[in-house]
Amino acid sequence: MTSAKTRSNQGLLAAGAVALCGAMWGIFWVPLRWFDSTGVGGGWVALIFNAVALLSALPWHPRLAAWQGFRDQMINGLLLGTAFSLYTVSLVMTDVIHAILLFYLTPVWSTLGSWLLYRQRLDAARLLAIVLGFAGLAAVLGVTEGLPMPRNLGDVVALASGMFWAAGSIRSFRRPSDRIALPVFCFSLGGVLSSILILVVAAQAALPLATPGPLMPMLPGIVLVALVLFVPPNFMVLWAAQRIDPARVGILLMTEVLFGAISAAILSGEPFTLADGAGTALIVAAGLIEVLRR
Repeated sequence: MTSAKTRSNQGLLAAGAVALCGAMWGIFWVPLRWFDSTGVGGGWVALIFNAVALLSALPWHPRLAAWQGFRDQMINGLLLGTAFSLYTVSLVMTDVIHAILLFYLTPVWSTLGSWLLYRQRLDAARLLAIVLGFAGLAAVLGVTEGLPMPRNLGDVVALASGMFWAAGSIRSFRRPSDRIALPVFCFSLGGVLSSILILVVAAQAALPLATPGPLMPMLPGIVLVALVLFVPPNFMVLWAAQRIDPARVGILLMTEVLFGAISAAILSGEPFTLADGAGTALIVAAGLIEVLRR
């Protein structure tokens, strides 16, 4: 039987892994924007990233049919893989800071989802975190013209990606796997399938996401970025998501908000308004409240 000390150490290790993943993903937008500037559509980049991750999981266990709980993990993978595919393309469809902040409303969706599906108790601190999260959403989207609504398709995609991630996180925590390769494989397969669907829809709508551009010359660079900034965090965060609750996963991943906001303000050339600053502070505060209440 696992001792309390071992569980505590695993919890600390998992929390540290998630925070590190968030920091790495905070600069994830930089190569994505660069690939986009060369003419390679974000849909193709997302597909290659997920394909590399899918292949990386295969050597861990060659007999996929022998994996227990494949159906459960595949559902988790479809939710999480779709979430990250949507988030990846949103980073080239809207302002970087807006894509990041709209995705990182995940603690709000995770808390609400756990309450609705599993009747997890909502105390005053969690209610305050939800209020602050929605206030941050309103600040980012703007309230000058009435109800805060997404300004463009990229905002909608980023918002949806956070909801999918929250649903996948809740399910991963409730239905864990004892083999990390299986969740990574299913996550990556879900990402591949959703990326293909994104490419098909984008092609039908004539969106730049489906433009291959100089795909083959850029392929080694895309694979290299996948191996550095995509595959290792996937393994770490999926391992951690099965050991700490989904709201905390979303909160610890907020290191991406800090790294993303700073890097976007310095490198993207996009305006970082007072409203964006207020939204960042409110959404981060919502996450901090959830951490401090524990």
